[in-house]
Amino acid sequence: MSKGINKYFLPLLLIFALSACNLSVATEGVRSGEDAALLLTITAQALILEQAGQTSTPTAADVQSQTIVYITATPEVAASATTEAVLPPATVDVPPSSNTPAVTVSNSTTVTVSIATNCRTGPGQAYPSIFGLPVGQSAEVVGKNTSTNYWIIKIPNGNGTCWLWGQYATVTGDTSALPTVAIPPTPTPTITPTPKVTVTPTPTTAFAPAAPSGLSETNTCTPTGLPLPKYDLAIAVTWQDNSSNEKGFKIYFDAGFGGSAPVLVGSVGANTTNVTFTWGVNKEFSPKVYVEAFNDTGTSSQAQVNVSTAGCP
Repeated sequence: MSKGINKYFLPLLLIFALSACNLSVATEGVRSGEDAALLLTITAQALILEQAGQTSTPTAADVQSQTIVYITATPEVAASATTEAVLPPATVDVPPSSNTPAVTVSNSTTVTVSIATNCRTGPGQAYPSIFGLPVGQSAEVVGKNTSTNYWIIKIPNGNGTCWLWGQYATVTGDTSALPTVAIPPTPTPTITPTPKVTVTPTPTTAFAPAAPSGLSETNTCTPTGLPLPKYDLAIAVTWQDNSSNEKGFKIYFDAGFGGSAPVLVGSVGANTTNVTFTWGVNKEFSPKVYVEAFNDTGTSSQAQVNVSTAGCP
């Protein structure tokens, strides 16, 4: 390569010497450093031509036609150090120290509010609730019953376990090793006896029954063939019951002769309003029938009806 440079270097120096004679007064004021830069530019141009495969010797016109560009290096200025913002250390989620399964009550995809869940002695409302797990609180799972969708948990801050419905529960951790707990027997409901109300009867004042009224009679007269009584009189008597507390009615017959007194014929039960009986009479007498109501307190006054003997021959 030095051989190629020598090949062009001497002609270039000759051209440079000739060009120097034509420089104007203004050019003479160029610093020696600029002359050196011009020489380096011509030399570099010769090298470029050689590498491009050109073998002709450049002429003075070629050199003068080259545009000389002076490049002034700008000194680099050290960049000022910009203080970077100090970021807080990233928060690192510390994993649980154990892989113990835990259950937390939360919203399910079918509800719009958080729901606290009762924890019972067994699966279902037939078992009493012994703890309520609030929303967001965690509890340790110690068992499961897949058929009923219940988890058996330790009661937080308490003693024992209870059954928690999995409808609103989210379980974290490995549950495959949890034991399956059998469903406990359904508790027998406790029946609270209804207090027996003792009613003290209000004492009432007992009264004798009211007397019947409206007595009427019909009869059939049959001769006896005897001097006295001459006739058998079959008498049918009816009346109106005016009492609600009678035990029955008593019936009396009076033959109607001088000095006679009513004789008890018999009695009938409560609410009865008629009676039939036969009694011996004489046509010349004026017999009568009396009826009275009675109960344990006493008897009513007597109602009476005259018995007609007009039908006797």
